[in-house]
This record gives sequence, structure tokens and C-alpha cells, in this order.
Amino acid sequence: MKYKAMIAALSLLFLSSCLTDPWGDYGYPESNYKPILMERSSLESSVKLVDPQAIKNFGKIYRYNDLLFINEVYEGVHIINNADPANPVNIGFITIPGNIDIAIKNDYIYADNAVDLIVIAYDGQNVQVVDRNREVFPELPAPDGYYSSDLNERPENTIIVKWKEK
Repeated sequence: MKYKAMIAALSLLFLSSCLTDPWGDYGYPESNYKPILMERSSLESSVKLVDPQAIKNFGKIYRYNDLLFINEVYEGVHIINNADPANPVNIGFITIPGNIDIAIKNDYIYADNAVDLIVIAYDGQNVQVVDRNREVFPELPAPDGYYSSDLNERPENTIIVKWKEK
């Protein structure tokens, strides 16, 4: 009889451990990614034309005239002179934190700058943000789709510009 009572008590102990929420207080697993934040003022002054960069994590490719614009996910856009397709030349990089997509129309580049939509004029030598529509897009979600507790103590006026694996 004592043996059966002991087995029943142990069984209840093991079963009760299954009743706790394995995903914590948020109802889903913790993300394996950490958000990289940027202050809004820094975000708005971050779009610049810099020297060519190596392509590491490319996204979408956009062809306009003799140029290729290749998205570097979360970082910006490579500009490639493709006048001679056998010998493309990397001519510059536009830093656009939080960038995933671009479009080009009438010589203007339309890009997402994290949560903002920006319009960029590029004249072959310089870039200038000619328009900015704030908070048009939702914040960038973690790549695995889960919540990051790193956002619990997030400073004010910050925006997620990319995610890094923990």
C-alpha cells in the first residue's frame, strides 16, 4: 500500500511540473535574436553614400538604367555599374539602417529606413534624403518570430534597425 501511495505521489509531482508554462510569462518562446536599436535622431541622419562594401547578405536586386541596386539586408544598398555586364563595377554603398526593400521611379530611390519610408535623390556622386514619412512600416520582427525580453528595458525614442543572433 505504501508503495502504491509513493508511486502516486511521485506521479503527481512529475505531472504537476507539466502544468507550468514552458514559454514563460509571454505565452511563447524567447527569441534567439537580440534587437539592435538606434535613436531616432541617429536614424534620420544615417543615410549616406560611402565607399563600396563587400556584399555579404544580399536581398533584393533592382536594375535601373545601367545600374544595379542590391540590398544588403538591414544595412543599405550597393550600387553597381552594370554598363558592361561582363565586368560590373561596385561604385558605392548607401547606408540605410533597417533597409529591406527599395524601388526606383523617376530617378528617385524609395526605401524603408527601419519604420520610415524615405525618398532619396542620387546624382551619381551624392545622396540626399528629400522626403521622410515616419512610422509607415511596422517594427522589424525577430527573424524567428518570437518575443525578445531584451525589449523590456528599451530606451525611449529607439527603433529596431536589425536583429543579431544571441
